[in-house]
Parts: sequence; structure tokens; C-alpha cells
Amino acid sequence: MTALVERLQGLAFARAPLPEANDAIARVREERAAGGQAALSYEVALPALDPDTYLTHRLLPRLVYFLDCRGASLLGGEGLFVSLFSAQGLHFIEAGAVLRALGEARGLDPAELRRRYGEGGVGDPPLLGS
Repeated sequence: MTALVERLQGLAFARAPLPEANDAIARVREERAAGGQAALSYEVALPALDPDTYLTHRLLPRLVYFLDCRGASLLGGEGLFVSLFSAQGLHFIEAGAVLRALGEARGLDPAELRRRYGEGGVGDPPLLGS
């Protein structure tokens, strides 16, 4: 397990065994309900190979775009949590905590995350020589 994966799993506010995933997600959605609406679970299956690249270059842009299109804060992500499936089990993590950890891993602050990956974002800068 990588340091980044360990960090994310350490941010979990709840955990569950994989065979109990459906029931656990439903329970957390209800527990985290806000304004009469059940919370949303953004479900992520962590790949066994190169999880850090997946998290920082695939998941991060998609999660930022999802939150920005919903008008949610990139710092809080109220009413939304990430359900991280891994070989160690299911970890429930606040969306804002995931964004902060992955942004820090890439050296990007929330404003830069929104500029690059938010609705209408510019994406990553082109690589030299491309």
C-alpha cells in the first residue's frame, strides 16, 4: 500500500467489510443526510496497480468536475462522501478531505483545481515537447 492510499484510508470517518458494501453505503447515506436529502456516495474502486496515478490523475479531475457542476464546495463537499473500495475494505471519506489530500499530492490548491478541472476548466497544461 502506498503512502497516499494510507493517508486517504486514515481520513475515513467510517469503514466496512466489502461483503457489506451495499448496506453500509445505504446506512452512511442516511446518516449523512442533509436538508431532507440522503447524502451521495461517489464510489471509487482503487486499482491494484499504480493507485497513486489513478487517484491523482484520473479520480481527482473527475471528482472536481462532479462537485463543481453540482455547485458544491471543493473544500467541504457537503452531502457527498467518497466510498473507497480497496483490498483493505470499504472506507468512507468526506469528499473535501479527498480533494485536499489529492490536491496536495499534486501541489494544486482548490482554486487551481477548479480552474483546471471544474466546469469549463482548461485541463492540465500541455507537456513540453507535445
